[in-house]
Amino acid sequence: MHPSRLSHTTQCVLSPHDEPLDLLCRQFNVAKVTLPPGSPIPSTIDMRVIKDAHVPSHVLAVFDTQESERGPSFQPIIVPIRADLYTKDFRKNIIPQSPPGTPYPVPHWIANLGGQYVTLPVVPTLVPHASSIPLLFLFALGLERRSQLLYCRLLPSEVIEEFPAFPAMAQSMARLCADDQLLSYIRFNQGLWKNILALGPRDTEFTRVVQTAWNATVEARYIRQHGAVARTPNI
Repeated sequence: MHPSRLSHTTQCVLSPHDEPLDLLCRQFNVAKVTLPPGSPIPSTIDMRVIKDAHVPSHVLAVFDTQESERGPSFQPIIVPIRADLYTKDFRKNIIPQSPPGTPYPVPHWIANLGGQYVTLPVVPTLVPHASSIPLLFLFALGLERRSQLLYCRLLPSEVIEEFPAFPAMAQSMARLCADDQLLSYIRFNQGLWKNILALGPRDTEFTRVVQTAWNATVEARYIRQHGAVARTPNI
């Protein structure tokens, strides 16, 4: 069993600095990069180094749209990653193995940009749900331990207080959420759960938390639609 690295809490306080992709970039000591909409995915990307410490080995250009369905607004999420950490903490390998003798990316000074940059190979990566990948990596790679950053993305604060009491969570969510809010939680939690099934993170406690949140969300939808009491989840 892969040990959990979550510190438990029922608090739900997020700041503007707690966006998962921003946190992930800071953990890898690089500044966030955004590609212009509709631009082709490059083979390499230069990321500005914000701290002289461990840097990524690769960049994943993450998307959930098939090539035939992409339009002028297509914009993959640029996600830094270290191949050694990913291989250790996930069962599904999505990062190509580098040829023997390939040097690890080293930061270099770019004079006209006035800073240190690291040139990273880009791996185009199709996933079930692109926007939840930064949150998945933050916790499944053990880079973030503050569990409120996870819980607050998955559930309303009043529902977190009931965790892990499944019936109470579902009833509370069905009662408190407006229709559009419940739909938003359904889409995100389902997408994150599909990513977990596709990539296979080894952290069983993280997986259990997301599965419980997803089951509660599904049950809240059932209660909202049928006016019923919470059922026992079919896990």
